[in-house]
Amino acid sequence: MDGPPALPWRVRLFVTAALLPVALFTVACLLYNAPASPVQARLARPVNDVMAPYFSQDWELFAPTPGTSNDLLYLEVTMRRAGSGTTVQTKPLEIEGAIDRTPRDRRWNPTKLPGVVLAFQENAADYARQFSQIDENYPADERAAQKKALLKRYTPTFQELQRFLSVRAASLYPDAKIIAVRGTFKQQPIVPFSQRYERPAPRQPVTGILKTAWMAYVPGVAN
Repeated sequence: MDGPPALPWRVRLFVTAALLPVALFTVACLLYNAPASPVQARLARPVNDVMAPYFSQDWELFAPTPGTSNDLLYLEVTMRRAGSGTTVQTKPLEIEGAIDRTPRDRRWNPTKLPGVVLAFQENAADYARQFSQIDENYPADERAAQKKALLKRYTPTFQELQRFLSVRAASLYPDAKIIAVRGTFKQQPIVPFSQRYERPAPRQPVTGILKTAWMAYVPGVAN
């Protein structure tokens, strides 16, 4: 008795082509979730390219505990107005909330910008914590040198922040000659669900984390 007829070559080619993305994603998923190792470190970039932006996960929603505060980032700009030539300093404008909402506008191709701001928030909190620990743990005559060394370690981060704030300033004030930018990181507690409908509403005090120095505007970075 003859066996079943062989599948046409076109069908075999189609099945093989369809299984390749599945195999690629499976391998990437395994490496993405595997314990840290030299192999994972070496392949981190291509694995992240496959997993992001659709498949990467932030498990903070489930563990260890849900977030209890909202991060806020305020932008201040020193600029020279077109026409009058007068130099003005803007009031602090909160920019992180709008950035966090941007993925909703393009769900089919979400932006990674909220993750960039999250990284800035984490670095700002780490810098502020280490800065305060210097005053607590070092004698007065060593503090200046320790703070200088700390700033040197975080200089690349602040340079990236300088470029990021320059881009946001250019988008917010397209007709102005921008001179300098400054960022302020803050946090505001999230009202627990059990207290959401209390009257009067629970207080949500905003706490300052870190205010940067004025940083020169980086021209052309928004292009």
